[in-house]
Amino acid sequence: MKLVLDKDLATLSLYALGDEVQKVTGGNRGAKEFLVHTFKNPRLLTDNAAIAKLPSTLRDAVVKTYEFPGRVTEYDGVSVYWSEADYPGVWAPSIDTMLFARALRKTLVGTRRLREARSLLEIGCGSGFLAKYVLMKKRALGTPLELADINRDAITCALDNLEEARRGTDVFYSHNRIGAPLHVNRRYDLVICNPPYIPRPAAGKDNPYEGLFLYREIAERAETMLHPGARLYICFSSLSEDIALPLFREKFAVRFLDALKVPLKIPPVFSGLSAESRRWVRHLERRGTVDVDKTERSGYRYWERIRIAECALR
Repeated sequence: MKLVLDKDLATLSLYALGDEVQKVTGGNRGAKEFLVHTFKNPRLLTDNAAIAKLPSTLRDAVVKTYEFPGRVTEYDGVSVYWSEADYPGVWAPSIDTMLFARALRKTLVGTRRLREARSLLEIGCGSGFLAKYVLMKKRALGTPLELADINRDAITCALDNLEEARRGTDVFYSHNRIGAPLHVNRRYDLVICNPPYIPRPAAGKDNPYEGLFLYREIAERAETMLHPGARLYICFSSLSEDIALPLFREKFAVRFLDALKVPLKIPPVFSGLSAESRRWVRHLERRGTVDVDKTERSGYRYWERIRIAECALR
């Protein structure tokens, strides 16, 4: 299946691909792709609340399409492939990723800064979408790109997705250990990072969605990571902005580029089905940084605002 978002994130179109088409439609054998449905103003890339509101037959076709294991996500002519089976534990592109790409399209793509960048780094590469987006929009050969992640499968996924976009570009990678200091090999002209941003209760120790460790690492090591005049592009969430943003304002001039209010949809954190999850929810509600829709008329109980920022060393 394939998800295609328009440049303004006003629509999300869901396609069945290849053999999936016949399994969803009952016909159209041999078709390369079939548009199943287009969602307006998407809040998530898989929005169960919006799906539930569809007429039952269309709803079931949409659910069937989402059940296929492989996923292509496309924005502004750039696409990546992901599946949990091929790349276990790797984050698929999310609405955060698409907002990040939209911010880069508005403020970086086509600029002298991107054209003249001589070194690129993505910290926490996941599927590699943002690295591939920057590399393809740079449209220049030879600029070295480095990927850093704690998950070897994420590095593999990103490298696989970057293969078609490399065009002679050298791609390096760093496999960082969980809890160890961030390891990078040099200074860079352009760094992008979409870090974990859910603050953890004191008892949280082993949840991959938790913690603000990466914000602290980047802020502390900024001078050794960035060339003079370089730019860092990073995502902040209203869940933890009160903690993370002051760390950055000490070192950086911070300019916000884009923002979006979205549902929080991370079951290990918000399901309430375990003692750990309930403790996590209580912690966030006590902090007062999560928006709560107690009526759930919006389709979701918990909401956040995500913002993309450009940071320049002071």
